[in-house]
Amino acid sequence: MKKVIGIDLGGTSIYGGLIDENGEILKKASRDTGAQEGRKVVLGRIMEVIDELMEGETVEGIGLGSPGFIDVEQGKVLFLGGNIKEWTGVNIKEELSSQIGGLPIFIENDANVAAICEEWLGKAKGLDSFIMLTLGTGVGGGIYSKKAGLWYGKNYQGAELGHVILHPNGRLCGCGQKGCVEQYVSGNAVEKNYLEITGERLKGKDIFAKSERDMNCKKTIEKFAEDLGLYLVSIKNIFDPEGVVIGGGVINSKKYWWDKMIKYYKENCNNPKGMEILPAKFLNDAGMIGAAKVVFDRI
Repeated sequence: MKKVIGIDLGGTSIYGGLIDENGEILKKASRDTGAQEGRKVVLGRIMEVIDELMEGETVEGIGLGSPGFIDVEQGKVLFLGGNIKEWTGVNIKEELSSQIGGLPIFIENDANVAAICEEWLGKAKGLDSFIMLTLGTGVGGGIYSKKAGLWYGKNYQGAELGHVILHPNGRLCGCGQKGCVEQYVSGNAVEKNYLEITGERLKGKDIFAKSERDMNCKKTIEKFAEDLGLYLVSIKNIFDPEGVVIGGGVINSKKYWWDKMIKYYKENCNNPKGMEILPAKFLNDAGMIGAAKVVFDRI
């Protein structure tokens, strides 16, 4: 059975897997991204993950999901608003190709590979159309229909759902806009909510964990759930998809906010029926599995 490597590059961590044609993960490797140390460090850590996974293996190709506007033909990052220093303009395919012995390599947007995974083996399997939202360091988006496949847009800027304006003239985003979705419904946004309420800094995981007994943490998560619920109203009215699949690292804390989010969505949408809202099945593994599927599809 053929095996490939799938890599999920995030603002905090790099996850990689050796994956077979059934989507089974045979081996895993990971590194801290080193996002604020610049492109050379990040590329070096990607190669460390690849080298670890390739040791003693026969591999058909490599797929990688990266944040940003990705030219999938060139394998180049056209733009990334923050999260990874110096990542705008890097040609990932070119940089890595010289180090991997001529293996085919394919680069995709990180939320798109998560969508590919969920459509292949996860919660979106069988859906005619769906929106993928990945809530992590930032917010990624993917738009998929069986008829058209993934939506890229003319300039590979389609489905940047984290940069829809949620609060006009709101928080300054790394992309240069003010009030972007990812400033309100990402992991970083939870920490910003808490900072605005208390004037103190606390890690997102601690805010979630304390939200049932600490009033300030509870207010923080209530704000997060409200913003996400309201955002889903716009998703419904713009796209009217069969489903929305929510993944990314923040989904691990869904027990603290999922029901609240659904409540805000139903209370504020003029017609909330007809769109399933689903937690992703594969969580941190989605990116590497989806990146692997890109390789199997294209080789």
